[in-house]
Amino acid sequence: MFKRIDIQFEADYPIYIGTHLFETQWIDYCKTLKQRLVMVTDSNLVSSLGENLKNKLLAANIDVELLCIPAGETNKTRETKQQLEDCLFARNYGRDTCLIALGGGVVTDLVGFVAATYCRGIPVMYLPTTLLAMVDASIGGKTGVDTPYGKNLVGAFYQPQAVFMDLDVLKTLPENEFRNGMVEVLKHGLIKDAAFFRTLQAHVIQFNEQLLLLDIIYASCLIKKEIIEQDEQDHGIRQLLNFGHTIGHAIESIEAFKVSHGEAVAIGMIVEAYISALSGLLEMSIVTEIEQTLRDYNLPLKTDAFVDLERFKRALGLDKKALKNQPFFVLLDSIGHTHEERDTLVFSVESVLLEKALDWAKTKFT
Repeated sequence: MFKRIDIQFEADYPIYIGTHLFETQWIDYCKTLKQRLVMVTDSNLVSSLGENLKNKLLAANIDVELLCIPAGETNKTRETKQQLEDCLFARNYGRDTCLIALGGGVVTDLVGFVAATYCRGIPVMYLPTTLLAMVDASIGGKTGVDTPYGKNLVGAFYQPQAVFMDLDVLKTLPENEFRNGMVEVLKHGLIKDAAFFRTLQAHVIQFNEQLLLLDIIYASCLIKKEIIEQDEQDHGIRQLLNFGHTIGHAIESIEAFKVSHGEAVAIGMIVEAYISALSGLLEMSIVTEIEQTLRDYNLPLKTDAFVDLERFKRALGLDKKALKNQPFFVLLDSIGHTHEERDTLVFSVESVLLEKALDWAKTKFT
């Protein structure tokens, strides 16, 4: 059983969502490719799922080479990108190559960035293995690496040629990784679809509810599809997807990624909803409601990032969406609706208001 979504840019590409995709649909798709295939995964997956999928292709008489990068956000760097590129050059791979990124968001972000720049651009296919990568990193063409100055500060917009989301891989996902992904799913409801958010509130989704999860992932991807097709390169409506991320990325940077992306964005969504309330846009009771929903999904909502607020404000100024070191935020009017003024979708806030919000966050989440 699977569902298909077609992302429509200058070059359209399909997203397949379902179970047992790696048994049939994915292999059949690979048979149609004329490029040489190189699968790239990380050190957590290479000896298990990586070898398994490589052997499936070889059994179908499809040549493929399997390469490995070190796992973890701390390895999503320019250095790792260069090492992977040098490995490809040393093996004489050229523009007749298609990369297959097998893994979570770190793998899809980094391998996608390599594909965007290697020989000035080669095809890439994504096989996301975490819920977070399925509903976020693998859709929309954002690729990149982190730097000592912040997250995803170097990268490119580069679309994959296909995405295969096989829900069977989620069966072995640790609970915290599943929670991480649900944060982005909940975010899609908060910014665009109140009814979807209410559904997620009414029934806390579990990773073993595969039929329900298929529908939830499909619905979440449709929300993101609607947004990114209007704004491929983040100049307009796509900025709404950054709700929670201005605060969240600063948390990740200060914590040196010891706090996961989902956990950081969860705190970020609460703080940015609080900023919305302080700005007179949102009822404070809704801030409490959002926080309780995230707690229902067992998000820890703890960080030391707010201990030094001056350092935190400097991190906000380094956010890639900042202008002249001034951070900008997506604000909410209500659940399912973001604040807009004419054509403006992201907003700076007065320093006094931001100070008050960060003081509140320090008390609440430290």
